[in-house]
Amino acid sequence: MVLSDIYLWLSYSHVPTRKINRLLENMSPSQLWDSFDEENIYSLDDKTFGQLKRTRNIEYIERAKFYLKQNNINYVTRADPIYPSMLMQKEVDPPPVLYYKGDLSILRQPCLAVVGTRQASQYGRYVTEHIVTELASAFTIVSGMATGIDGYAHRAALSAGGKTVAVLGSGLFNASPASNLRLFDQICQDGLAISEYTPDTHATEYTFPQRNRIISGASRGVLVVEASLRSGSLITANCALDQGRDVFAIPGDIDKQRSQGTNRLIKSGAIAVTCADDILDYYSIKAKKSQAKSIALDFAEQRVMEVLDMGEKSFDGLVEMCGMTVSELNTALSALLIYGLIHEKSNNLYAVSR
Repeated sequence: MVLSDIYLWLSYSHVPTRKINRLLENMSPSQLWDSFDEENIYSLDDKTFGQLKRTRNIEYIERAKFYLKQNNINYVTRADPIYPSMLMQKEVDPPPVLYYKGDLSILRQPCLAVVGTRQASQYGRYVTEHIVTELASAFTIVSGMATGIDGYAHRAALSAGGKTVAVLGSGLFNASPASNLRLFDQICQDGLAISEYTPDTHATEYTFPQRNRIISGASRGVLVVEASLRSGSLITANCALDQGRDVFAIPGDIDKQRSQGTNRLIKSGAIAVTCADDILDYYSIKAKKSQAKSIALDFAEQRVMEVLDMGEKSFDGLVEMCGMTVSELNTALSALLIYGLIHEKSNNLYAVSR
């Protein structure tokens, strides 16, 4: 049995990665495949044994491979030399398989994770876009494609002409949130989207925290922009510490809940960051000026930019001045936000990003 197919078996069994890795501490994948039988010689709990037994079938694995190929889903197993070396570290709990769309090779470049709250402030958005734009020439930006800071980090990296990696807490067919699906498509085209979960897997309350170890594991360091004390971003920071990665944090207002997590990180030893140079100097990197990617705008997008060049406008004001329907304007605004050419200063108030 080919080793990569055995890893695919383990992945499609849906047994948690940690449990699989504990099992493989005592035997090789090939030994597990060859000696696995109905006698349950490994004294597995009934659920785990049943999951492994159900998918331990060559025809099942071949159908899975065909399904992935038909749906243009790439995958890499721990048996493959191109499996990202940073993720092979024991403390990362390396998944048997990574499913991906995009350019896997960008994970071999220096990566930096940028994470934060879904309920980002306008200041948090500004800081993320400003710092990531400068970091994108030196690092591939890794994040989780959530709303808020994650999404702003991905968009800023792409707008600066850099690379970005989205680590999903679901399978590739169930990327979320819906508001970031256009961003997801752009990341698949110009960056990389990866998941340890089979493509049809839906996100749960457990899968998002689990994927955070991969965000930190793929990166040299983790920058937390805004986070409350109960934020998932702090899980990522703790994973980074366990994995020997660097942790950076943006200081925030002491009376704001979304800053309590980052301020506590700094009090606990995280490196305070107020500009991109704080990170670049830490790694002794001389930044190159990021080259913004040339973007071809359609007629509607160009019209919106022309109006906003005259000054910030409300949504209703744009409808009137651009002569568009609400649907047409929404489509144009969504594209320009993804490109990073405009930003929403407050609810339904838009301005050009300078």
